[in-house]
Amino acid sequence: MNRNLFGITFAFVMAFGGSLFVFSSDQIAVAQEGMGSQQGVLIGYGGQTFGVVNVASNGHTMRVSAVTDLVPNPDMVFEAWLVDGNYAASGYPLSIGQFIKDGTLAFDENMVNSYTYTDIMVTMEPRNDLDPKPAWSNAVGAYYMAVPFGQ
Repeated sequence: MNRNLFGITFAFVMAFGGSLFVFSSDQIAVAQEGMGSQQGVLIGYGGQTFGVVNVASNGHTMRVSAVTDLVPNPDMVFEAWLVDGNYAASGYPLSIGQFIKDGTLAFDENMVNSYTYTDIMVTMEPRNDLDPKPAWSNAVGAYYMAVPFGQ
């Protein structure tokens, strides 16, 4: 049993180890700026892991780093969105960009109130999509942010 746990842990570190190293260096910079951070798993259909995410904010600056080892269908891309799941504000999903070819996403922005958002959603969108809205029917991953988000 310990051998199986070791194998799973080793596979996880091999798959996400470099990204976790990036997250830990981001956390040092975040701590110096008075920002709180949280890490988690982007969950896909059936509870499968889509990837991992790190979110840092002080309410005005927001940084999101994410990584996945999955590849979108041909002529498609993975796009991430900040979502106000409570619809307490605008209800407007904000695109924070697409995952690049190496499976990473980086978002760093100054915002009026980043705590308005509750979730990070990932959808699979057509490459060069002209529609600015998310294709919710092609949602592939989600991360539900903890307090202070959702205020």
